[in-house]
Amino acid sequence: MPISIARQDLLYPAFHFVPNPDAIDFSRFPECLLFQFGYTCSGLEGYVKRKNKCKNPRSCEFHKNTKLITSHRCMANVNDTDLYRQVPITLQYLKEYANEGSIPLEDGIAMVITDGELVSLQDLRRSVPGFVDSLRSQVWDVMLLGMEWSTGTNEAIYFNVPPGGRPRNSLVCGIILNCQGGKNMQSVRSLLHDCITLKGFDPAPLFNAADRISLWFGAQKIEGTPEEERIFRNMSVVHSIFTQVANHEPPMHFEEKEIHGNTMKGILNGRNGFEMCAEENGNITWRAWNDDGSPNCEMRCNSNKIEWMKVFHNHQVVFEANNKPLP
Repeated sequence: MPISIARQDLLYPAFHFVPNPDAIDFSRFPECLLFQFGYTCSGLEGYVKRKNKCKNPRSCEFHKNTKLITSHRCMANVNDTDLYRQVPITLQYLKEYANEGSIPLEDGIAMVITDGELVSLQDLRRSVPGFVDSLRSQVWDVMLLGMEWSTGTNEAIYFNVPPGGRPRNSLVCGIILNCQGGKNMQSVRSLLHDCITLKGFDPAPLFNAADRISLWFGAQKIEGTPEEERIFRNMSVVHSIFTQVANHEPPMHFEEKEIHGNTMKGILNGRNGFEMCAEENGNITWRAWNDDGSPNCEMRCNSNKIEWMKVFHNHQVVFEANNKPLP
């Protein structure tokens, strides 16, 4: 039976190593039939955890058994894996609420996680129940959840968003809807239609409507950039891996630091003590040196496993591991 195969450029665009598919302008490839990304070579495991979206989770074999977390009170205690499982199914629930007004509720309130980056915002997760309780004495419609960076402070706060008051450096990772207590929920449902896009959840229509709805933002404020925060947060991951897997204490003390994007150099006594790269997709690369410049230890891991690691003594490898699960 005759078959036909589409031209290669329609099936395989001019890119392959793409750690962040969101950075691709798909409009540049109007004739392309599909987009293939190198999953393991690009380290997309972390990206998929945080960004994956399912168009029909109720019938999808992978997602049909995952139910929407209805309780905002569980945010402080729910495990990371269960939170990541929420991300692929959320847009469908938001779409159903926008179209039909139906969504699982607890005490008249619905919560939807739109970005897996929320998993890492531990201070915010612990604060969400208190934020919502404090709003019960007043009329409110929507609370967005996320992060705000380059603020000069580290804290979790919530605030009423004034008209035109969208934080300049921010990321929205979730939304809480006061479905039964809000006074403008018909308008909110209409706005949600515009928030649901091919690339996920876009909060811009809600921010732009802050003069028409009661909009709040629960944010984990970060003193520096997201890259700096990711580096310092993952230093404990590196320490845990070396101590638990190799029974080795990695040298992490530094007097000065140099940060270039997602890479940090820790400087001790005028020399490089270690270098660490924490990528947005969840990959971590670590190298450390002794006082005499000889290698101390090195490692690379992703969000699921240790790809490789080595511990040195007198320029010799005394411990080595490959493709081991994270402790």
